[in-house]
Amino acid sequence: MEVRMLQKPELLPALHLVWEVFAEDVAPSYTPEGVAEFQKFIKYDNMRAMYERREVVFFGAFEGTELCGIMAVKSIGHICLFYVKNNCQGKGVGRMLFTSVYHFCAKQLRVSRITVNAAPEAAAKYQHMGMRQTEAEQNVNGMRFIPMEMYVSPADMQPMQQQKSHTSWLVGGVIAAVIGVMLVAVGGTFLIKNMYKLNRQIADGIDRNEEQWDNDDPMNPDSPLWDERDKYGDDGEVPGGEDTSGASGVAAIPEYIAANLPYEIKEDSYTYTDDEKQSMLISFNVQYPMLQGLDTAVQDKINAQIKKCAMTTVDEIYNNPTQEFKEKVLETTNPILASVVNYKVTYASEQFISIVFEDMGARGSQEDAYQHLRTLNIGLKDGKVYTVQDIVNLDGVFVEEWLDIMRDEAGDVNFLAELDEESMLSTLGGKSIDGNYVANFFVDKDGVEIGYDLNYVSGDPADLKFAWVTAPFTFEEIKPYQKDKEFWKFFN
Repeated sequence: MEVRMLQKPELLPALHLVWEVFAEDVAPSYTPEGVAEFQKFIKYDNMRAMYERREVVFFGAFEGTELCGIMAVKSIGHICLFYVKNNCQGKGVGRMLFTSVYHFCAKQLRVSRITVNAAPEAAAKYQHMGMRQTEAEQNVNGMRFIPMEMYVSPADMQPMQQQKSHTSWLVGGVIAAVIGVMLVAVGGTFLIKNMYKLNRQIADGIDRNEEQWDNDDPMNPDSPLWDERDKYGDDGEVPGGEDTSGASGVAAIPEYIAANLPYEIKEDSYTYTDDEKQSMLISFNVQYPMLQGLDTAVQDKINAQIKKCAMTTVDEIYNNPTQEFKEKVLETTNPILASVVNYKVTYASEQFISIVFEDMGARGSQEDAYQHLRTLNIGLKDGKVYTVQDIVNLDGVFVEEWLDIMRDEAGDVNFLAELDEESMLSTLGGKSIDGNYVANFFVDKDGVEIGYDLNYVSGDPADLKFAWVTAPFTFEEIKPYQKDKEFWKFFN
């Protein structure tokens, strides 16, 4: 599946798709007046004029040459159209489009908030993507909708240093604000309102007035960013495409999804918010893939492993907490238990799947904000889970090469200097040293990346503020270090 910005000649087929889906799924809940208003809004001449004035940008999701879905966003960060063909729904197309638009809003438009007037039947989908309802359902000119919004993480608005793989992820001083943004969406308690104010103070410092134009605005026709839009334009594609130039973190991983898979990749989620507690915030929104079409016994085993990996934090802080953690929470003023998990299937073939999870939240308080990378690599014939020590020979030769690449990715020759060779071999083998260095690997279109989810103790001088760093190897570069021949046959 490829997601990219649409060009003007592609507007008409995009609008045909919009009308086709609207007429079948949405129009029955509108009055005749509302249907007429919508027809007027999506009229080609109207949309073409908005496009030419740089007031709206269209993104499209393609399977080969087939346009499967579209999303249009205005220059102020308002989603004005979001439609996916019925035969393409339930395959993650909507989330891929939403992820693309989110990153465009964060890095190009640099707005602090994304809004939408959601059709009532679509509100739950938007909620699963992190948006929240701001007002009661409305009916304007016969069109029913629910106003919704989400705040853009300040961390996502920061320029990331350019690296070979683009996947290493920095954690800056705004991590508390990131949690504040996340928590705004889950309730209206005094605690949350105060966190909202804190976040707005920080966000206002890096955001612009959305009614003003300047030469840095990518929607301004005079802006150099409009002509140099290879991050999201003709020369580059957004998450879900084959080229993720301009993206960073998990969104930048170039995925490989084989054609004609004998199984389907569906999306499932776990969401829970405790609206009753006034002095304690509990909120979870965990997204994860589920496979359908495999042998039942193996499929159940694989799906259980996928869900367990996605739910790791929820299980640790809520479902099965230790007594020590319970006591810590009870001693905390206004405790916070929160986890928001997104994922990306980075490699899927008939025999193997690689999944990357990005988990952000708070383990007890705002001071306990965290950001984790977790990966899961599974053989689909028997449900075997592979770890770093299963796939490469962990010895001094490998570690020397791996460390050089890790330091290139971090942009610092002293990165991981606190570890000696023995410690690196031990941590890559699964011993994380109190959870500070959690070994991960994933497979993508280009090869394999091996690295750490990093969890330094606050104040550790070795902490360079990376949440994780992974070292990329092409399939050719990793050959001298390969261990399990059966594993590497997956990629022949």
